[in-house]
Amino acid sequence: MEYYILFLLGGLFIGWFIQHLRTQTIRLNFELLKEKYNLQEKFHVESGEKLELKLKDISQQIFEEKSKRFREDSLRGMELMLNPFRERMTEFQRKVEEMHLVDTKDRLKLHSEIERIVLTGQKMSLETENLTRALKGDVKLQGNWGELILEKVLEASGLREGEEFTLQGRDLKLKDEEGKHQMPDVIINLPEGKHLIIDSKVSLVSYERYVNGGEEEDLSAFLDSLYAHIKGLSKKSYHQLDKLVTPDYVMMFVPIEGAFTLSMQKDKELFNYAWERSIVFVSPSTLLATLRTVSSLWKQERQTKNAIEIARQAGALYDKFAGVADDLDQMQTQIRKVGDSFDNLKSKMLTGKGSLASRMENLKELGAKSSKSLEIMKE
Repeated sequence: MEYYILFLLGGLFIGWFIQHLRTQTIRLNFELLKEKYNLQEKFHVESGEKLELKLKDISQQIFEEKSKRFREDSLRGMELMLNPFRERMTEFQRKVEEMHLVDTKDRLKLHSEIERIVLTGQKMSLETENLTRALKGDVKLQGNWGELILEKVLEASGLREGEEFTLQGRDLKLKDEEGKHQMPDVIINLPEGKHLIIDSKVSLVSYERYVNGGEEEDLSAFLDSLYAHIKGLSKKSYHQLDKLVTPDYVMMFVPIEGAFTLSMQKDKELFNYAWERSIVFVSPSTLLATLRTVSSLWKQERQTKNAIEIARQAGALYDKFAGVADDLDQMQTQIRKVGDSFDNLKSKMLTGKGSLASRMENLKELGAKSSKSLEIMKE
């Protein structure tokens, strides 16, 4: 009996112990499930908040980067387009001001230049008269002196050696039909590649004697020397040289106004005789007037070229401006495309149907806890 009671008590204890173990196991399983649920809920909440913040950061970062890049590209593009335009406008204004200044100065100097021609001619005539008397009949010295007077006339005309005139045909290598070298005293360059030729080797020995002694035979000798020089100059045919484009005449320079006037007065046929042989008489005053006309032609030529250049640059400036306008239109199109791209990105991430933000809100509605909300969803 005693053993039976002990056996019964032992069974009850074992049963109680097994039931206690089951209860503890169930409680532990419940606590584990609860902890797992809490951990999952915490994970969803934290994930939702982090994703929300991440989306906002990404959106803001993309917007700022796009805006900054667009501003930089726009400023750089505008600067690249407008700098050539600004430079051309400055150059155009400078050219116009230069032409206006030159034109104004030329008009103001016109009357003074005419007076200068007259005074220079009178002064040179007086100098030549005095110098001729001092030469004492030296033919070679008179020839050299005639060239010197011609150079003075050229200098007074405003023409430049090597530019508007050439002495002795330097570097031109002129040859006649027989292949002989020719060296005209002066070659005047005209616009459009044309030329004038001047000869200055007139002998005035007989003229000096006639002026001092007044003998008719000295006058005849002087006129005969002019005829002889005309014949010799005509045979050279300077006006037919291949490399020159000239009128059908050569200018024969008489360095003394008095000698020129005397020859025209005493022999009425002398001028026609020379003209028939493609020669024209010129004195210091008439040659100076002719060369001043040539100088004016060159000024007009340069002004015309400047005007053409200004017109060309103005056309290029207009084309450049039109190009800038086209570039501005293209830039406006690009700006719109950037705006459209940003709107599409914003729609996909925040505002559009099925956006990432709406999906995050769905997670929140399913139980994800969050202390914040996406403001964009309230708009």
